[in-house]
Amino acid sequence: MAKKRNGAKSMDMESMENLQLLRQELESADRVLLGAGAGLSAAAGLSYLDVTVFQKYFPEMVRFGYHCQYELVGMRDDEWTPGRKWAYWATHIHYVRETLPPLPLYARLKEVLEGKDYFVVTSNADRQFMRSGFPMERLFEYQGSYDVMSCSERCTKHTWDSLPYLHTVLEHIDRENFECREEGLPRCPHCGALADLTFRPENYREGYHRYADFVNSSIDKRLCILEIGVGFNTPGVIRWPFEKFTARIPGAKLFRVNRGYRDLRRPGYPEVPEELEGKAFSIALDAGLVIDALSAPLA
Repeated sequence: MAKKRNGAKSMDMESMENLQLLRQELESADRVLLGAGAGLSAAAGLSYLDVTVFQKYFPEMVRFGYHCQYELVGMRDDEWTPGRKWAYWATHIHYVRETLPPLPLYARLKEVLEGKDYFVVTSNADRQFMRSGFPMERLFEYQGSYDVMSCSERCTKHTWDSLPYLHTVLEHIDRENFECREEGLPRCPHCGALADLTFRPENYREGYHRYADFVNSSIDKRLCILEIGVGFNTPGVIRWPFEKFTARIPGAKLFRVNRGYRDLRRPGYPEVPEELEGKAFSIALDAGLVIDALSAPLA
């Protein structure tokens, strides 16, 4: 059951108090486990709700009645033709991976974690952590990245670099209909079937085991668990596991940073479960504000 709030002002005051507690916990913790969702990239400047960016890079989809990328994310494969699907993905990934630079907020977050024994797990596929210099041995991309393709027919377990194939798609887009022509569609180099973006690359298990080893070896540690911008779209990736870690590890404390949650509260979905009272804390503030506060020296 969610705790009762006395309005936005009291929530802000509580969030500021919890932010100060987080700063102290980061200083004294043996280890830090960071979980990052789409809210972190949105705070950094990469938002699926950005109407201006959508109008610039997807003018054809605007003509078809769409307003932002978030409206497209939930579309099923059977709602797209292969040509439309790949026109969208190639345009989106080219923007995210090659047009948009590494975002400064990620670099500031890296500075906050510098010198600490930390591990990062993210549901984001945009590779902002890698591009901002986070060491890959300290990072697990739970839902993979945009950089890898595989065969849609699963003729092989082999995966390959997606970017050259996506460049070909971009060269073959019919801009009137926003469709990739047949000759530009990405295909499996082994059997010729259509390719798929894959979110389970060949080295996926290695990353997962590093993540599991970090958590399992933290049982007797003072562990600061920091979650930024994680919502309810895929709670089984970060949100629910982090709650379980907090309950299971005696020295763990969870800090949940999510400004948007105040607009999403509903019965049955508390930001912090009552079972974790005293061990889990909500910070309903902008991620950029929180990261800047964490990088400032303690008074």
